[in-house]
Amino acid sequence: MHGTGIEIGALHKPLNLRGLKIEKITYVDRMTNEALRQQYPELNQFPLVQVDLVSDGSVLEAIPDNSLDFIIANHLIEHLENPILALKNWNSKLKPQGVLYMAVPDKRFTFDIDRPCTTNQHLHEDFQSSKNELAKRNLDHYRTTAVTIEKRIGQDADERARDLIARNYSIHFHAWDSDCFRNFIEFVITEIQVPYVILNYNRANRILKEYIVILGKQ
Repeated sequence: MHGTGIEIGALHKPLNLRGLKIEKITYVDRMTNEALRQQYPELNQFPLVQVDLVSDGSVLEAIPDNSLDFIIANHLIEHLENPILALKNWNSKLKPQGVLYMAVPDKRFTFDIDRPCTTNQHLHEDFQSSKNELAKRNLDHYRTTAVTIEKRIGQDADERARDLIARNYSIHFHAWDSDCFRNFIEFVITEIQVPYVILNYNRANRILKEYIVILGKQ
């Protein structure tokens, strides 16, 4: 990576860019630092990067098209309601030959272990849904968090889902292992026809519990 770019949702773990020819990096998040502190009290012991731009990271409405040399989105795409839309928007913000760098947690080594991989059909349906339809679909995602991850049942699970929605808490809407995610990226490239090429793809293991995906804009 080089030149001018952004990192979305870095929080307390920005990517180490030492040794790279970075001219400028802008840190983007959906909330101000003050709001992030309220949203994630579990991070109070850690310093957060200073948010330069408050924006929906899947839309980046304030960033011109074809203006970025790179986008860093680590441990982000699993938090997005509409990953295909995000991948399309990120592609549009990159210059030709620009780079998208993603680290994604492998569900086999996280609290998502009991969840099945999110299917390409499900993700395509998210992409095709209206805003209201997507909100209804997201109720199931929040309940999945309550039931499958937090092991709640019945009314307790329903109340927990409603609480997460009310707080706009950032859950894992989707989950993949290394192979499922590569299949998803290939689906986005070939079926949705988003002009990326896979530059690098490192699979996860029990030590490195995330996979690194580097895409280039064609």
